[in-house]
Amino acid sequence: MKKATILMITVALLVLASCGGPFISNTSMLIVIEKGRSSDYKEYWVKAYDPNNQTIEEAFKIEVQQEMVWNLIEEDKEYFSLYSKEGDKSWVLEQIEHIENKKD
Repeated sequence: MKKATILMITVALLVLASCGGPFISNTSMLIVIEKGRSSDYKEYWVKAYDPNNQTIEEAFKIEVQQEMVWNLIEEDKEYFSLYSKEGDKSWVLEQIEHIENKKD
């Protein structure tokens, strides 16, 4: 009886855990047009768009979890980036690298 109860609880928890929605990951070029942070300095974000697939009017918000990374990001610069989101949550920056224009 105890094993059946434990099994039912485990299955119920697994079902509830999977209800968060799909996990989406995207890799693209981004041009950062705006940076911001919360008034308590606990949340950092950038507003950006993919110049290959979007216009500046379609820019979207991406959370930056590390203040140090946020400090290095500059507005009006192009970056190669990886960002993800789970269900209805916000986009979260996973990786970012500045693209330099190399002159020959």
